[in-house]
Amino acid sequence: MQAAGVATKAHDLEAGEGGYDWPFAEQSFAAIVVCNYLHRPLFPHLLASLKPGGLLIYETFAAGNENFGKPSNPAFLLRPGELLTQMQSNPSVTMSIIAYEEGYVEQPKPAIVQRICARKAGKISVLDKL
Repeated sequence: MQAAGVATKAHDLEAGEGGYDWPFAEQSFAAIVVCNYLHRPLFPHLLASLKPGGLLIYETFAAGNENFGKPSNPAFLLRPGELLTQMQSNPSVTMSIIAYEEGYVEQPKPAIVQRICARKAGKISVLDKL
């Protein structure tokens, strides 16, 4: 499906050799947004897929959320400070942290989350801004 310059793709990111299948290896993006999803093997690929100057906005559940409901499996909960650590998961990529939060939220339902907004180092060309 494609409309107004936006393409959608249905893909199982956790299939494939090594527990992940990253279909965007040949592409780069000005921004990547991830909400309520955690599959740790994808972090280096997310960072590599950002254009220089590109933004990553990531929010998902963190340790302590088991006290409020699902997800409660530690495999699906970020460890304390993990999003900050994951910004260094690809040694060939430098990320600058713009904002980071970790803790309790009431909306849309009580939960423990981590949020980060980070920019990939590098020059942004005029064409990238278009």
